[in-house]
Amino acid sequence: MNRRHLLMGVASTSVFASRAFAQDDILKKLINQPGGWAIFGAAQTNKRIKDADVQGGNALEVKVAGNGGNPWDAAASNPVTGKITKGDRIVAAVWMRSNTADNAPANLTLRMQINEPPYTSFGDKPASVGPEWKMQMLELTATEDHKANTCNLTIHLNTGKQTIYLGPAFILNMSLA
Repeated sequence: MNRRHLLMGVASTSVFASRAFAQDDILKKLINQPGGWAIFGAAQTNKRIKDADVQGGNALEVKVAGNGGNPWDAAASNPVTGKITKGDRIVAAVWMRSNTADNAPANLTLRMQINEPPYTSFGDKPASVGPEWKMQMLELTATEDHKANTCNLTIHLNTGKQTIYLGPAFILNMSLA
């Protein structure tokens, strides 16, 4: 499966997608590396896995100890490699699933943020992540400019004892021609 097919799923579910979108080259709107996850925090362990059920066939398995603390004590981050200009329409979409002891969904937060202290958010959305692969999305309109490589999509994972599976992440600037 090629990157264009992976991204068409993102485009078809976005409220920012237009009727003419199918004629656009979606790859021109991509402002990240879909598999470019960095996982950090002492409250987790992680490894790459093969999973034929997720688009692209590869994922990260992140086991979170869930010993309390802050939600960001275990997190996943995917850098925005393109610039964002005030007024740009941004769509961040991530393939995710979870495994919890009681099969309850994991309650996480998708967050676009600056990548240096104090890690200011410029968009966030709660995500209820269940045991089946599902695309979770965050859509926003930028209220300020962000240079390339100065922000990222972050997911706070330390919300309980759980295993989170992360597939590809697509960050699209729908305002790009």
